[in-house]
Amino acid sequence: MGKQVILTKGKDTIPPGGYRFVMLWAAGLLFLYALGVYFGTGLLRGYASETVKLRETRMSLLPTELNAPASARTPTGTSPVDVQVGLIMNHLGEFAMREAAWTADFNLFFRWTGDGVNPGESFRLANGQILQREKVESSRSGMEHSAEYHVVARMTKSFDASRFPFSDEGLLVQVEDATHEVRYVADNSSSKIGPDALPRGLKLGGLMVEARSGRGDSASAGGKTVARSELAFGLLIVPESFGIYLKMFQALFASVAIALIVLFIKPIHVDPRFGLPVGGFFAAVGNNVYVSSLLPPSDRFTLVSLVNATGLFTIFLVLVQSAISLYLQDTLGQERLRRFFDHVSFSIFLLGYVAINLVLPLAAKT
Repeated sequence: MGKQVILTKGKDTIPPGGYRFVMLWAAGLLFLYALGVYFGTGLLRGYASETVKLRETRMSLLPTELNAPASARTPTGTSPVDVQVGLIMNHLGEFAMREAAWTADFNLFFRWTGDGVNPGESFRLANGQILQREKVESSRSGMEHSAEYHVVARMTKSFDASRFPFSDEGLLVQVEDATHEVRYVADNSSSKIGPDALPRGLKLGGLMVEARSGRGDSASAGGKTVARSELAFGLLIVPESFGIYLKMFQALFASVAIALIVLFIKPIHVDPRFGLPVGGFFAAVGNNVYVSSLLPPSDRFTLVSLVNATGLFTIFLVLVQSAISLYLQDTLGQERLRRFFDHVSFSIFLLGYVAINLVLPLAAKT
């Protein structure tokens, strides 16, 4: 009878070393999550800073690389004809990040004075392939000419997956003359983006229209500098990041949630306590494969890879915790210590996982 009382009392009390063990376990979990936050935010902020510096470098090089020298001439030795060029973006979409491409639907219009050139028939895209070219209208009043074309093109663009979907992306349409006979002048007042051009989920962060000259060759004019003109129509697009983020990782978040729920199941019920996290682990792996198939390959630790790794690691730690909890109850008979261990573990897992999935996107956004 006395022995039975002692055993019952042992189940209802936590031994002196029990609290120390649980606190050390909690401190270890917090340290691991803090370590993930520290290295993850450092990487993502570094990627953001790198993007800003790269854009600033490109802009600073434009005047020296792309301004035409005053001596530039056409292949026949005459001065190029000035042509006002404008672009109205009707629609952009069909983004294929893995194939580094997107589709642009736009209207291109030209205005010039004089005969001998036809810029509407001689333009091409420096960074894309024209799928459809249709003359919408053309007019002439004396020596004044104007023409408008509807163009659908497949543009090339290397998307940066390191901070997706919290990074903005620059899209560029480079229209150039193939004859060296004209010099583009940007029509900034008429160039714009249409009201329905942006797909749902994207916002416009900036617009740039710029005419550039001098990107040509010397051989076509007998060794002399030849004028080649280009119109650059640039867009900075910003995705509605958190909506995309939640859609991408909803299966992963559900898997982690299921894994955490099992901490309220007694570990002696082995099938649900261990089976549910294992199933959640494979579901998380499937979500990882799916998301990776949408993005271009990268040799970096991207935001996507960090979030996936955090989810998989959390589910693995839940399985480790369940094994320890089973040992505490089944082998040592410490029921109260096991309950305390499960409750503290759940709180730390929830706090750490939610925190890291809030901090990492914010670091990527900056």
